[in-house]
Amino acid sequence: MNHPDLVVDLDLAVRRDGSVARTRSRHVLQGRRVRVITTDDGGLRVRMLDVRAWRSELAQACRVRAPRPAASAPDPGLELPWDLVVGTGRALRDRRADVYAELMARARPSVRDELALVHRETTGRLRAVGAMPGRRRIGWVSWVLLADGWRALTPYVTDEPTGRRAMVRLEGRRPEDLAREVARWMSGAGR
Repeated sequence: MNHPDLVVDLDLAVRRDGSVARTRSRHVLQGRRVRVITTDDGGLRVRMLDVRAWRSELAQACRVRAPRPAASAPDPGLELPWDLVVGTGRALRDRRADVYAELMARARPSVRDELALVHRETTGRLRAVGAMPGRRRIGWVSWVLLADGWRALTPYVTDEPTGRRAMVRLEGRRPEDLAREVARWMSGAGR
């Protein structure tokens, strides 16, 4: 049995009318063919693609619009402390208003305002993970859907007077950017 060259798992969730529409798909590249296995409210679908059609398929997978207009969107290139983004998001998910309030109280007012806006206005998310079977994960992206489109959560580390700090930058993305990211993973898969 031949092993796949690359496996890409996509998890897309978009909030609409009080519910969440979720689509999961696995893209398995083997030679010049890609098997796409998709599950959503419509059930399970399996398709085979030529690798040349994969770019379009990946872009189409995340071609969604924000379900509602927003009064405002976060600043382009917004930078936030990673621990606050993750911690406040988890507190909101777990309905822990006390933890959320405590974490927000620790943030500077400008950070607090932008972070609250991100949480309030995010209507969807996309996670994509690329892996080489039997070896290791070679790529990961996480995007959030805002009224003005997708934003990638790009982690980085900064040096501050008190030490190094994990941060995240929200960078604008288009659906076509997912295919470029996967192409980069493919180039690393051959090594």
